[in-house]
Amino acid sequence: MNSKFCFSLLLALALNLAIAPSSLRANSVTVNPVDDGSLYTCSGCNPAPNRSYVLVSGYIVGEVDFSTALFKGQVQNALFSVNPYGLPLWGPQLSVYGFASSSPTISLADLVSPTFLGTLTLPAGLGYGQDVFFDVTQFLQTVQTPYVDIILENSGGTDVFSSTQYNYGHPSQLTIVTPEPAAGALLLLGIPFVYLLRKVRNSEAC
Repeated sequence: MNSKFCFSLLLALALNLAIAPSSLRANSVTVNPVDDGSLYTCSGCNPAPNRSYVLVSGYIVGEVDFSTALFKGQVQNALFSVNPYGLPLWGPQLSVYGFASSSPTISLADLVSPTFLGTLTLPAGLGYGQDVFFDVTQFLQTVQTPYVDIILENSGGTDVFSSTQYNYGHPSQLTIVTPEPAAGALLLLGIPFVYLLRKVRNSEAC
């Protein structure tokens, strides 16, 4: 085999990897809220959301609303994060709920029938600029609506978390990992490899 063909083979292999579309590679995206704040559920309370902070305390429920445009139907792993805006955090146990929504704004209507996702235990000593994460993978894999809400309740104390309006670095976020490439797609990408390797086997070594 001449040196020109050897060079062409190596170049083709490199290009085959370089031009693989990004949709066929694993991808991680960080999603910021489109709306967040607190909702007051007590009788006679102002029903309008308070968007200053994600405040969670008894009848005060925190809610964070995200667009699903970057990941809808494409979730391999998903984490929801919160970080303190006020210290200390008095309630270490948070009940976490999810709500598939068609609205880009938080509302008391979102609290009618949310899905319970589990309990988030805040670590002792959590400080400003530090995140705590909660796995929401299974729930987000089922969501097909344009928005999704994460709802936080706490009956044992008062916690103040960062919001889009007030934060020490960033508000609550979703970190999404989309699925790995399908096996069939990888096989298609391998077609140029197979063709070239056959030529190598039928020729002299480089």
